[in-house]
Amino acid sequence: MSTQQITNYFRLHNVKQFQESISEVANSVYYVFAGKSTPYSAGDATIPAIIKSDKETYYDPYDNMVFGKRVIPSSVAVVAPRYNWTAGTKYNAYRGNEDLSTKQYYACVNTGSTYAVFKCLDNFGNSASTIPPDPTQTGPNDEYYSTSDGYVWKYMYEVDATIFNTYATTQYLPILANNDVVANAVPGAIEVYSITYPGSNYNTFLSNNFTSADLRVGGSTVTYNIANNAVNSVNFYKDSFIYLASGPGAGQGKKIVDYQVLGSLKTITIESAFTTPPTAATTYEITPSVLISGDGRNAIARAIVNTSSSNSIVRIEVLSRGNNYSYATATVVGNTGGVSNAASIIPILGPKGGHGSDPAYELGGTALCISVSFANTETGTIPVANDYRQIGLIKDPLFANVVITTLNLSGSFVVGETVTQANTGATGVVSSWDSISALQLTNVNGIILTGNTTVNYLRGGSSNTTASVSTYQVGGASKNFNTFDQRHRYTFNPISGVFIQDEQVFQTDIQLANAFFHSNSASTLSLTNQRGNLNTGNTIIGQQSSASANLLFHYPPDLIVGSGEVLFLENQYPISRSNSQTETVKLILQF
Repeated sequence: MSTQQITNYFRLHNVKQFQESISEVANSVYYVFAGKSTPYSAGDATIPAIIKSDKETYYDPYDNMVFGKRVIPSSVAVVAPRYNWTAGTKYNAYRGNEDLSTKQYYACVNTGSTYAVFKCLDNFGNSASTIPPDPTQTGPNDEYYSTSDGYVWKYMYEVDATIFNTYATTQYLPILANNDVVANAVPGAIEVYSITYPGSNYNTFLSNNFTSADLRVGGSTVTYNIANNAVNSVNFYKDSFIYLASGPGAGQGKKIVDYQVLGSLKTITIESAFTTPPTAATTYEITPSVLISGDGRNAIARAIVNTSSSNSIVRIEVLSRGNNYSYATATVVGNTGGVSNAASIIPILGPKGGHGSDPAYELGGTALCISVSFANTETGTIPVANDYRQIGLIKDPLFANVVITTLNLSGSFVVGETVTQANTGATGVVSSWDSISALQLTNVNGIILTGNTTVNYLRGGSSNTTASVSTYQVGGASKNFNTFDQRHRYTFNPISGVFIQDEQVFQTDIQLANAFFHSNSASTLSLTNQRGNLNTGNTIIGQQSSASANLLFHYPPDLIVGSGEVLFLENQYPISRSNSQTETVKLILQF
């Protein structure tokens, strides 16, 4: 028997492939659509689940579809679970040997004008976070950032609030990489150490200032005297660490390789000279050192002693994170006399490429947000009457009726041939051609553009005829491919009464030809869920209102019913449309 696991790399690969399919040259075309203007069968008080059946995921969505809007590259962002920084929360520290998919190991901070995301590298012994990480106190060039509550954070990115809120929901936040953070990431670095047991009796700690007599004893650049209160035992501080805490040379540290006591003189020898020599204005600290073994290089750390708790190890301070470690072990080295109760620490290796190199992977970005706004009528191309209670995503639907006015004609198109537009790759099948300029296409796939004879010209697949596109109409309206209207629209003459929204209408026999009344203007009556043929020149009747009207001319739905692929569906409470409002729809696609 075997075990299997789909990795997050595979899931993120699918996320990115989907994202790229919107923007690449041979791209797919996606639309977010609104549908189901009629109430649910059991009423709108309860939202029904969507059954994974062909009826509810294929046939019904096309019947219920009312209108849609195209997804563009800026409509899409990779998202991860949203964890707002909250005081008193115990955030999980990043650990590369754990499954972090359900853990809060990063936090989002709202600054008012921006949102900043930080990864938790250390949670100070599993304590609660009380101080929020502050993006004004750190940035892309910092390896890590510590707050006064003992937490260690990694600045990942910061996003303008407007952009953030375009994609964010209460449960998800967008991942938008900071290029400087990515560039500054170091593969195989050790940026934090986990203290699994603090130990005790680490007595090699000392803090003081150098005096002029302490510096470069006997002219040596590696020999220094230390304070009189240092321990009198020879080699007591050997293999410990001296760190220049403030003043000239601050931030440097060296391993102590020898310690001698001669009367009142207490002298250390360090492994190599300081790059910037200390002076009498320099404060130094002697602490236990950290011995690091592994296949990388240049990692340096020191151990900080808690003198209030049996001289145990409270923190490992990273002085150099090193690089290219794929494995590592670490040991705290205390006074030479030995430590009776040794601490245990584990170097924590970062993810592939280092912390910040791939925020989408590091934060578990295995979902995608598609954010589309329906702005009132979208310049007269979608309805603002009635409501909708289902949203969805459709890929590569075919437009049923596109009439193109051509220019620069060379040849003559043939009914039934497929024409292709150079550059865009859009195609369509010729349904009629007046041999002059009016070219009618059906089964149109892709986005047809106007103008540019040499780039966006049309070419007939069998006739080899070419022409440029001057203008076009979609579904009888002068509009582009950014939206579609999937209602059946009829010009009409009213006869009597007023139709009731969402009532069923029919001709002669309701069992043979019926639909649901959606809305009407002074000249156009719009229907959804049409079954059978409602013949123009005949009368339709409202089942509840008994209103009647004579149908004159039929504008069929913009899309060919059943074309494309419905990829996502979501039922929700009814959303009423208005000419003075914009609804922003956010689809979260899990991969």
